[in-house]
Amino acid sequence: MSLPLRGSALHEAVRDYIKQYILEHKLKPGDSLPPEGQLAQELGVGRSSVREAVKALQSLGIVEARQGNGLFVREYNFDPVLEILSYGMRFNHTILLEFFQIRLWLEAAIIGDAVRQIEAEQIAQLDAVLALWAERTRASRSWADLDKQFHEILYQTLNNQTLLKLLEVFWLAYDKLDIEGIHDADPLEELADHRAILEAIKSDDPELTRQRLLANFTHFQSRIEQGIELEKGVIK
Repeated sequence: MSLPLRGSALHEAVRDYIKQYILEHKLKPGDSLPPEGQLAQELGVGRSSVREAVKALQSLGIVEARQGNGLFVREYNFDPVLEILSYGMRFNHTILLEFFQIRLWLEAAIIGDAVRQIEAEQIAQLDAVLALWAERTRASRSWADLDKQFHEILYQTLNNQTLLKLLEVFWLAYDKLDIEGIHDADPLEELADHRAILEAIKSDDPELTRQRLLANFTHFQSRIEQGIELEKGVIK
C-alpha cells in the first residue's frame, strides 16, 4: 500500500489509517499497535510521517506512546475537550459562564434519576464524605476534593461511565482557573448546602433534592460572576 500524498494530506491519511486499523482489529484500551516502522512500511511512507500522525493521535487522546514499549490504544477520555475548554476559559469568560450553565442543566436533569436509584451503601458513603468535610473545616484544611467526591458518589448510581467522565471535565477545568476569588467558597455554607441535599436524598424526594442542588449552584454562580467582574476591574 502506498499513499501518493504530501504534507498535511499525507499526515491526515496516516491518522485515518491508524484509526481504521484500531476499529477493524477491534482493539481495546491497552492493546498494542504495530510499531512505527511497520506502519511506515505498510503504508509506503517515511517514518517521520507516521511519527507526526502518532503525535496528532496522542493529542486527541486516541493512542499513547510508552517509552521503550511502543504504541497502545488509549482508554476513551475527554482530555482534548478539557484542554480546549481550559484554554478558552482563560481569555473568554463567556465560555466559563456557558460551561457552568451546561453543568447546571446536566445535573438538574439527572439528579432525579440518581435519587430514585441510590442505595443505602451510597448514602452511607455520602454521610462519610460530609463527616470528613466537617472535620477538615474545623481544622481549616482544604475540602474541595470532597465536594467533587460527593457528586461522583451520587452519580455513580446511574452506572454511566461517560457521564462521570464528562462531569470530571467540569471539575478539572474549574480547578485550572486562576480567576481571583472563584475558589473562595464559604466552607460552612457549602457544607450546609450539601447536608441539605443529602437530607432531601434520604427523604426520597427527587424534586426537593433538585431544588437544593440548584440553590447550591446559585452560590457557585455568584462566585463566578464576582470573579469575572474582579478580572474586568469593575469591582475596586
